[in-house]
Amino acid sequence: MLNSIISFLVALGILVFIHEYGHYSVARFYGVRVIRFSVGFGKPIFQWVNRKTKVEWTIGWIPLGGYVRMLDERDPDSLKGHDIDLSESFNRKPVGQRIAVVLAGPMANLILAALIYGFLAYMQPLGLATQTAAPIQNSAAAQAGLKLGDEITSVNGDGTKNWNEVSWALIKAKLFKNDLDIAVNRGGEALSLQTIPAASIDAELGPTLSRELGFLPFEKSVFVRAVGEGSAAAAAGFVNGDQLISVATIPVETSAQFTELIKQRPSEVTDILVRRDAQEISLKATPEPVEQDDGSTIGRLGLSIGGESVIVNNPLGPIDSLLEGAGRMVEVSVFSLAALGKMVTGDLSWNHLSGPVSIASAAGESSSLGILPFFGFLAMVSVSLGILNLLPIPLLDGGHLMYYLAEIVRGKPVEEVWQIRGQKLGILLIGALTSVAFFNDIQRLIF
Repeated sequence: MLNSIISFLVALGILVFIHEYGHYSVARFYGVRVIRFSVGFGKPIFQWVNRKTKVEWTIGWIPLGGYVRMLDERDPDSLKGHDIDLSESFNRKPVGQRIAVVLAGPMANLILAALIYGFLAYMQPLGLATQTAAPIQNSAAAQAGLKLGDEITSVNGDGTKNWNEVSWALIKAKLFKNDLDIAVNRGGEALSLQTIPAASIDAELGPTLSRELGFLPFEKSVFVRAVGEGSAAAAAGFVNGDQLISVATIPVETSAQFTELIKQRPSEVTDILVRRDAQEISLKATPEPVEQDDGSTIGRLGLSIGGESVIVNNPLGPIDSLLEGAGRMVEVSVFSLAALGKMVTGDLSWNHLSGPVSIASAAGESSSLGILPFFGFLAMVSVSLGILNLLPIPLLDGGHLMYYLAEIVRGKPVEEVWQIRGQKLGILLIGALTSVAFFNDIQRLIF
């Protein structure tokens, strides 16, 4: 819990600082007087004034955002206690410069994400091979003709160097309701599988999509990683390090397949063959019956298992890594925008919207895995923050851009009364989004 809170605050602090520094740096470049740079809201817990620039740097006690206060004739508080030079006022700058200042915040987040993705591509050349395990029976992959050992070379024309790219391609097809055309290398022969219609991609959008469709990475072997105390597995005599060979004479090919075989045998005495210290041992296990929400019953042993996967090495140079990072940032941005659009149209459930609790939990999980996974989390949230702020909602950067574009079309600024009405609408919209996100967080905690 503490790790999640600390990781969340560190991530949020970095992303808010980068976002606001984008606004700050471009505002200073165009000669706008910056009065305060704050990470967090509310009463400052840290405060420092730069004597040269006269900018007040603060950290607020409410860490959910930040702001850059500039000299602006529409903000009476910004005119108090300062040597006033209205030529430095934000509202007197040309509309093009004001657009640049507003755009700089979200763009800083997107650039940060591209740099992080590029760094990860450079530092993590290793990945899971695209070689596949035997697909789950009656799954979309099985019906398309996928076989054990097939190497997926492309999905809908996009080349796939590792399993992560396969997963992304499947998610993209699901999100945009595209048919799936998959090319494989089978024993040195290039083949195209039978097209999977978009209507058949009925699995839930998310990281488990590829598994639900029957696409599983090949595993050379499956091992027991941990045995639950007092579990059916402990009673049967499993120990850490056991290699799982077969279940009721059915060869174990993947972790997912073993789990599925156990689920099918609640309360059924099952012969499981394992290899331990170079010897094969037959264990009799009785999976514990567990009732599901839909009333069905599945079997559970209480084992934590993991497979030994096939690894590929795709090293990239610095330039190629940066290009890869920029491409991934664009891909994630398009994915985020499309997901938001489908939530609005009702094509995607609002249950996918996450609030601070879920984000903090993800931050803690990623940081516990190491610095590189935490960087990956940071990049993903940075993209989300950048895209969210570009939405045409008053109070957000995108709302200000909407006013400035209207000013260009009209030849004069939007009347203040309409801006005030827009702010009220923005408060309602942001409040509604926040309420949905918190509700989803609470649901995930309870259920």
